[in-house]
Amino acid sequence: MMKIAYKRLIDLGLAVKETIHGSRKGIEDTAVSLLPQIALLFANFVIAILIARGLGPDGMGKYALILSVSGLATALSDLGIGQTAIRFAARAAAIGDTEQQHSVLRWAFRLRMILILLITLLAFAVIPYIAANLWHAGTLISLMRLSLMTSVFIAISSVPTIYFQSLKNFKMNTIVSIGQTFILLLGVILITCLNKWSLESLVIINLIVTAISSLIFLSIVPKTIIISKADYQGSLSIILKQFIRAPVQKLKVPKSLDNHNIDNFAFLMVVTSIIVALIMRSDVWLMGVFLDKHTIGVYSVASRFASPLAIGLAALNTALWPRASALMAIKNARDLLKNTYRLCTMAAIISVGYSIFVPLFLPYVFGYGYESGVLLAQLLCLRYSLALLIAPIGIIGYSFGFINSY
Repeated sequence: MMKIAYKRLIDLGLAVKETIHGSRKGIEDTAVSLLPQIALLFANFVIAILIARGLGPDGMGKYALILSVSGLATALSDLGIGQTAIRFAARAAAIGDTEQQHSVLRWAFRLRMILILLITLLAFAVIPYIAANLWHAGTLISLMRLSLMTSVFIAISSVPTIYFQSLKNFKMNTIVSIGQTFILLLGVILITCLNKWSLESLVIINLIVTAISSLIFLSIVPKTIIISKADYQGSLSIILKQFIRAPVQKLKVPKSLDNHNIDNFAFLMVVTSIIVALIMRSDVWLMGVFLDKHTIGVYSVASRFASPLAIGLAALNTALWPRASALMAIKNARDLLKNTYRLCTMAAIISVGYSIFVPLFLPYVFGYGYESGVLLAQLLCLRYSLALLIAPIGIIGYSFGFINSY
């Protein structure tokens, strides 16, 4: 029995070694993607602790409602456009077709700008009714409207981010994101030194940070991913059609892999993204209707302990999506799925331990007023353990044409 157990242990170790070696570049890209997220996590954690201790659960509840408005506007302005653009821009970049890559990115930028302007105007109009009548938070109307501007700047900076991801240039993306985090930290330090902690100051600082970071992003990418004379040639009707129509896909994809054209893929991603965006933010919105701000504040603090797992999952998606999109052979897709699933299984096991033990420190970090959120934090963390297991199938499955099923 000891020999059998020893042999199985050796086999397991070799399998882990093979998995890590075979996925070394993917692990490196994931790690690089994690760096700015970790820095951002630290900054947000500091902010969350200061707000939680300074304003109490009621203040955290109000801040969660404010962020939910701008967060939903950002999500609805994307509607899968970002993932679609990364997919087809990465394919073009993989064969060295820079013109096609930039054409896809310009299309994505135009659509994001149209959507974010329409959604911002709609949200601006309905916020007073939702805040006053559903959430009983009429005093937050002006801050909710102001926070919508952050969604506009996030939309502006999204296409440069997609550009770097399509090239698998995660290091440049990391440099800019870390710079954004340091700007945020400077804002936090300024608020702390002036002792001006309030909802107003937080919304303003967040707006300034997103505005500066979007300008930095735009300054370091080729201008042809934003605008090109080629899109404004011909009659007015032709220009209008080209303005919203996706560029024609030149690359022929094997039938064994996903071969949806960009229009079909974008439409299916829009449907999926609307459902996901509404579900992901329905918790805070429904609590705003049925629960008091104190309970929402406890929930908001509890969700902070899931942030490291959410960031790890986001980094995995950032590294995996362009890599899976550029695959041209069914065997390569299967190998990537196999290696990634092994790594995600190990990560999920580790995350279960995190989910059980780390949230126990919640009252010591944020204050005993949030002690009731310990169990809630554990449950919120455990859902990301399941998400880590599903992520490889969810992302690489698109390469097998599963988008219709999704």
